[in-house]
Amino acid sequence: MRIVEKVLYGFGGLLALILLFIALCHYNPELAVKIGAAITVDAEEKAAPVPDRTLLTANTTVTLGQLPAAENTGAAERAQAEDNAEEKLKIPRKVAGLTGYIPVKATGTEITQTKADEIAAELSKGETGSSLTFDAEMYPYYEMLNDTQKSLYRQIYANADAQNKHFAPVADITANDLKNAFTSVVNDHPELFWVDTAYKYQYTPKGSVADITLVFNVTANNLDSAKSEFEAAAKLITDETYGNYTDYDKEKIVHDTLISKVKYDANAPMNQSAYSALVYGRTVCAGYARALQYVLQQLDIPCYYVTGYAGENHAWNIVKLDDGFYNVDSTWDDTNPNTYDYFNCSDADYAADHVRRDLSIYLPPCNGNRYSGLEVNPSVTPPTDTTRPSTGTTTQPSTSTNTTANTGTTNTTTNQTTNQTTATNTESITVLTVRGGGDEHYIDNIGDYFNECFGAMVDRDEEVITFDLIITDKKLWDSIYKAYDKGDCQEGYIDRYLVEKHKNACSMRVEAVPRTDGSYLLRHRAVIN
Repeated sequence: MRIVEKVLYGFGGLLALILLFIALCHYNPELAVKIGAAITVDAEEKAAPVPDRTLLTANTTVTLGQLPAAENTGAAERAQAEDNAEEKLKIPRKVAGLTGYIPVKATGTEITQTKADEIAAELSKGETGSSLTFDAEMYPYYEMLNDTQKSLYRQIYANADAQNKHFAPVADITANDLKNAFTSVVNDHPELFWVDTAYKYQYTPKGSVADITLVFNVTANNLDSAKSEFEAAAKLITDETYGNYTDYDKEKIVHDTLISKVKYDANAPMNQSAYSALVYGRTVCAGYARALQYVLQQLDIPCYYVTGYAGENHAWNIVKLDDGFYNVDSTWDDTNPNTYDYFNCSDADYAADHVRRDLSIYLPPCNGNRYSGLEVNPSVTPPTDTTRPSTGTTTQPSTSTNTTANTGTTNTTTNQTTNQTTATNTESITVLTVRGGGDEHYIDNIGDYFNECFGAMVDRDEEVITFDLIITDKKLWDSIYKAYDKGDCQEGYIDRYLVEKHKNACSMRVEAVPRTDGSYLLRHRAVIN
């Protein structure tokens, strides 16, 4: 009898809870919607089919970030003023098109709060940089940020310096906080040349950033060697200033030496970095400006990276001398012959062809005059044809030798969970000769695979790019499959490709075909936007 009573009491309690829940949902409809959505998501995740492991698709969508909310005050008015100023610009013919700056690009993906909580519990913050300090005179973008953004700036800098790509933010931040902190780091620190001006992040429906992923370029693969080359190239320029004691004299020598060593090349690899200018000797405006910034920083001369508009997106510098600030555009001085037309100019001098944008509008005004107009242009009669300098193509650094070979293979795609079919020579394919320690020098690790994909794509400008690679075995194919499935391919090479080629999105399809020797042929088809 007591058992029956307990069962009845239990049933009554359950019924009471159900009635209470119904009442709560009735008076709070939003609760019912959230619970229903959670149940639907969970059901969809459980019902999701297991993908065919021979056919992979990775999609990357890159969008621009926004300014923090605090800086959006009067944003519409500022934007209108900028548009009006840009419409009035008159770009001299001989420098028209000598631009090439690419704004910071962000890839944001929305995730559930549950997923964000899992990330918070598992992902390290990496290097927090809590003990770092940054001189306001040398690093002005740091001083533009609020306290939360400054803490994130220190963390991004410290993790970039330590080559930690993936970490959780040190504070509760929004995408706008992240955009400004990241932009400030890359604008203040040209020495971080291995960090691309792009990043990825995941965020919750409420807008909180759950994690941050930096994008490194190819120099990160052998950073010690790259740093040595970078520092040696900069030292060759600073050595030219020995025996000169004023900041103005040093600035002029650095300006002259830099433009004598560097050529404008819209196709230069890593052209948003100082490395492209100092080591490769070919770059666009972003590379010129960051190289000048870095070399002058080595001489303890404050030099700032400025972004804006000059017919197209453009970058130049602001330099501080003893009587104030000056604009310097070394890209536009690197003409035939070289000039001082854009060296040590005031904002009034630049008003006709330069407009600042984004965070650069908060840099100091340039009103210095003591060191303006002291230079004399070379007395060389310029040629009658003052068209844009040649932008010859340079070869993107690659870990592979791009020769071709013919390899027989089956024309049937076989799921790796089934028995492999015997390869037949029914189809002729073109395969890149690749680096690797496996049989026939096939790719034998995922790092080389990413590099080969990047190398196969970066020198091509088609909207649809196809190429084939051979990897050593099924185990490596499993790792590559997981990389696409988890999105690691974006970090591995797709984001790097998008930044290098100034593209917005890439949809990649990879098909695996087993071969008779146990290796796998991977067929790639990339659609570029």
